[in-house]
Amino acid sequence: MNGIASLLDKPATSRVETLWQELEARCGLVGVKTTPFPHLTWQVTENYVFPRLEAALHALASQATPFIIHTAGLGLFTGAHPILYITIVKDEQLMRFHSLLWEQMNGIAFHPVLYFSPGHWVPHITLAYNDITPANLDCVMQFMAFQSFDLNIQIDNLILVTQGGDQPPVTVRYPFGL
Repeated sequence: MNGIASLLDKPATSRVETLWQELEARCGLVGVKTTPFPHLTWQVTENYVFPRLEAALHALASQATPFIIHTAGLGLFTGAHPILYITIVKDEQLMRFHSLLWEQMNGIAFHPVLYFSPGHWVPHITLAYNDITPANLDCVMQFMAFQSFDLNIQIDNLILVTQGGDQPPVTVRYPFGL
């Protein structure tokens, strides 16, 4: 899978990495290390037309100005493999940028995952992925439920994440305004 995301600013990255370490130490969760850097995902897809993608990402990022996102609590995507996340408040600026990115990727992204499309997207920062079980859910919630997740995070970049098999993800960064 491939995707477009934004790395979090330094204070938010530090906070999320600390939470990941605590979840590992307290509850044995390590699944989030599949993509081992705190981020906000804009789009995930099977593949891209890479020559067109790089030009489109460079153009989009160079025209963008940094903006602040706000978080507000925890969420849980339920199912066979629950995902615990920090919720991101959907405001006009965030949603406008997300829609613009999806418009720019039209014809460049092959089989994008519709959960990330503008009509379905739940913006979030993943805390636990692919290893929450009935046996450790109580540990996770006892630790996380009493934490504060009121963060202001500057978004000032796009990254292209390519990942396949057991290989670590590869990223290319596109700073805003350059």
